[in-house]
Amino acid sequence: MKKLFLVLIAVLNTGTSLFAWEPNDLTKFPPGMDSKSWILNLGVGLFETVTIGKDYIYIPPVRLSLDRNVEIGDNKLPFFIGGILGYRGYGYKDVWFDHKISMGGRLGYHFNWGVKNLDTYAVTTAGYTFYTYTGKDYYRSNVGEVLWGVNLGARYFISKGFGFWIETGYTSLSWLDIGFAFKF
Repeated sequence: MKKLFLVLIAVLNTGTSLFAWEPNDLTKFPPGMDSKSWILNLGVGLFETVTIGKDYIYIPPVRLSLDRNVEIGDNKLPFFIGGILGYRGYGYKDVWFDHKISMGGRLGYHFNWGVKNLDTYAVTTAGYTFYTYTGKDYYRSNVGEVLWGVNLGARYFISKGFGFWIETGYTSLSWLDIGFAFKF
């Protein structure tokens, strides 16, 4: 009964926060963010197809992004600009190995729901993914492809400068990225 009561209090508190939200809150940075904040995200990608077999080597997608909050326009809308760097590798031991390196720029918008320490956002990315490989008799050439995408993300800070983040969408060699966020 005590647990049910605590859950009910938490749900009511969340509902009260959402009802206190006003449309003009979308023109402000979320609580704990300001126009001069830098945010560094470091993480790993999940949910991608992996071939498994004897002597198969797989390095999951790792990703680093750095964002700077900026105010844009007369209304000082809460945007951020930044960059992204990602890496993924896979192949067969002593046969071939494929490296993918993605680099690009990011432009995003913060959504302010009035929840302390929560930063939700939408971001678009444009850049390039470079392919390199080692080995012989392999069909792939050392070229690449345009990197682009639109992602939705959230960061939750457990202290003033440290938190966790998650992004979904295809931009950095995987469909879902999770990791640590550092604000300074």
